[in-house]
Amino acid sequence: MTYLTLGQFSIPISWLAFLLAIIYSDFRNNNKDDTTNKILNRLLWSYLIVWKFSYILFAWPSFRLSPISLLYFDGGLKGHLLAILTMTILLVKTHRGFIWEVGWKYWARFMAVFQLISYSFSEHWLLALTSLILFIMIEWKWKLWILFAQWTILLWSAGWGDPFVIAHGMVLISLLIKQRNNHHITLVIILSLLATALTDIRTLTSTTERLPIDLMTTTNERYILSEQEQQLTIVNFFATWCPPCQAEMPHLQKFAEHLPHGVELIGINLADRDHGPEALQAFMSKYNVTYPILLDERDDFGQAYRIKAIPTTVILNEEGQELERIIGPVSEQRLHELAKKYQ
Repeated sequence: MTYLTLGQFSIPISWLAFLLAIIYSDFRNNNKDDTTNKILNRLLWSYLIVWKFSYILFAWPSFRLSPISLLYFDGGLKGHLLAILTMTILLVKTHRGFIWEVGWKYWARFMAVFQLISYSFSEHWLLALTSLILFIMIEWKWKLWILFAQWTILLWSAGWGDPFVIAHGMVLISLLIKQRNNHHITLVIILSLLATALTDIRTLTSTTERLPIDLMTTTNERYILSEQEQQLTIVNFFATWCPPCQAEMPHLQKFAEHLPHGVELIGINLADRDHGPEALQAFMSKYNVTYPILLDERDDFGQAYRIKAIPTTVILNEEGQELERIIGPVSEQRLHELAKKYQ
């Protein structure tokens, strides 16, 4: 699960995990050194604010077209990097009196809670259990090696381009600089190689059989998925009245304008749950939609694909089998990541 759906609103699990991790870490750190605690508070909240609102900077056209998208999206990897840079500058300016041991423990605690929540919602139970064990060990008897264990899990599960892998790497660099311990340097290298090797032997993606798509489009043409030549089809189920659907539309259209080779994007309007053809035409005009929009007038495919919350995006292979689904709004960056993952 990528989003937690509450009525018409979808809350990204990563945001929820981030907020709860900060709140818990702040609570557990209240009795520690006051100067260090204030610096840590400033660093993490600054990180969160810059990461969130950098969306306006890096996705201005999408934000301008749909301001509500700020509720659902953030600055992505660029936003994370800008937040890391901001946090680094703040730390350099305010590092006097900063107790590094307290800072490392705070970060380890933060990552343990963040990973535990994220992996639990995404049903990665082995990783969630590992995160829980590390969390218990932090609270029971803190050791620096826990940071290295978290690094391995992060790198294996997310890869080198993940923002938290980068942030955690910077924490480890601060540890190596402060301690100048050759054993720690060797350990980072070994664990990095191990995590990279494990990434290459992940299990193959499972598939789920789905009803073959055969629907009319808004241009009154028949669209049959089995007759298409693409290797991967990204299917977005939506309705015009849905706020998250409105928020993601600029991202979908931008992705449609820069489709990776062998990938197609189609939208399925759940017409039986929507406000009629006029509302759909106005919706498509507002967001300049150019990719195919199919009409599910009797909700046959909405039910066949078990669409409970909208928007829902389903990834299909060339046989029409489901590879993955995302419940909630999806960004252009995420769509490119999914296309790369399954091609």
